[in-house]
Amino acid sequence: MPIARALPRKPTALMFWLVVVVALALHAPLAHSQSCYVSGAFGMSFGTVSSSGRAATSAITVNCQPDYSGGQTYYYQVCLYLNPGDWSVGQPTRRMSNYNNAYLNYDLFSDAAHTQHIGAPGSTPVYQVHIATPPATPQTVNASVYGWVYPGQAVPATYPFQETGITGVLGYRYSTTGFPASADCSAGGTGGGSITFSSSGVNATFEYGCWVAATDIDFGAVAPPQSQLRENGNIRVQCAPGTSWRVGLDNGLNFDGSMRRMSGPGGFVRYQLYQDASTTQVWGNDDASMVAGTTDVAGNTASLTVYGLVPAQPNLAVGDYIDTIVVTLYY
Repeated sequence: MPIARALPRKPTALMFWLVVVVALALHAPLAHSQSCYVSGAFGMSFGTVSSSGRAATSAITVNCQPDYSGGQTYYYQVCLYLNPGDWSVGQPTRRMSNYNNAYLNYDLFSDAAHTQHIGAPGSTPVYQVHIATPPATPQTVNASVYGWVYPGQAVPATYPFQETGITGVLGYRYSTTGFPASADCSAGGTGGGSITFSSSGVNATFEYGCWVAATDIDFGAVAPPQSQLRENGNIRVQCAPGTSWRVGLDNGLNFDGSMRRMSGPGGFVRYQLYQDASTTQVWGNDDASMVAGTTDVAGNTASLTVYGLVPAQPNLAVGDYIDTIVVTLYY
């Protein structure tokens, strides 16, 4: 009797394994259904950005499935959208933050000329890509995304900028007779669908770049000076907000050890350059005689006045006198 009760267990075990095999076979074809998806995560790095702006290029990798059994070519119309990230909702442009109350404005485009914005679902224009998949041959297309940091921005360079929270949406329609013609991939063709995809974010750093410009000091056409001549020049400094800087002036080409000098047909004209209107602080190129400053939080250009003085020199010969001063910006 014990032997008779043990015999039915063998077909029960065999049926269990058959069920597993059948279940796997039924699920496998689902991987080959007509669909498109994004592989990887979209991301973009602008690198180091200046006030002149900067372009960058990335891509969304789109994969579309073929017909594995019927021998037909499938024609996919794909629509791509990128939602605003954490710092861009409700803003006129996309923007990155340095997480210290400063923002760097940028946008994402479907064209290298930066005219066709890529927006959220419901926005126009719609970024569309057409992909044809021959029988049993899946296709992968890198849909280019062109980024542009707008020029004319002055932001602190202390911390890097970033925007996360950007999610994407891929909509698609397909047909075996030609590419569907849907305005937004919501209808048309034989079928379709949509999926979401992720982003690794957008980032940039703002350079510590500065520029300096100076105007000439012209004492004019005058007779040999019987008394002092005074004239001013201007130096402009532009740096990222919060940047500390110093401006130095060298001694020119004809320094005599105590005074700067302009050279001309009659020899030299002594003169000096000062930091102050009372002409008591000589402007030089060492730590003690340079002019220092810090660019304000708005990144405004600093304007510095150079006070020039020619002491009385009544015995000078008539002629044109000139000197060249090198302006150096340290930051």
